[in-house]
Amino acid sequence: MTQQELGVTKQTSLAAQGACESVLTRGRGTGTPQQRQQKLAFGLKVAQCLRTHGFPTFPDPTGSSQALPRGIDPSSPQFETAQTTCEKQEQKALGLR
Repeated sequence: MTQQELGVTKQTSLAAQGACESVLTRGRGTGTPQQRQQKLAFGLKVAQCLRTHGFPTFPDPTGSSQALPRGIDPSSPQFETAQTTCEKQEQKALGLR
């Protein structure tokens, strides 16, 4: 689906991408296949966590740029808090913190 079909502006899409960089698989061509797989696994866990923290339509990362569904404001305090909580939780679970 395109941004327009989802009702998401390019500005919103770029803001979402910036807010979610840590859960998206940036640098798809960099790192070993194992590192890329670990990034994707981390992103999937964070996405699952975000869905349980008030964002039930938050999508799984696909490895390519994607827009957030309508109604998710990546700059809202609720989203920022959930994102931070989920990232810390998953980092701790993976022994990264």
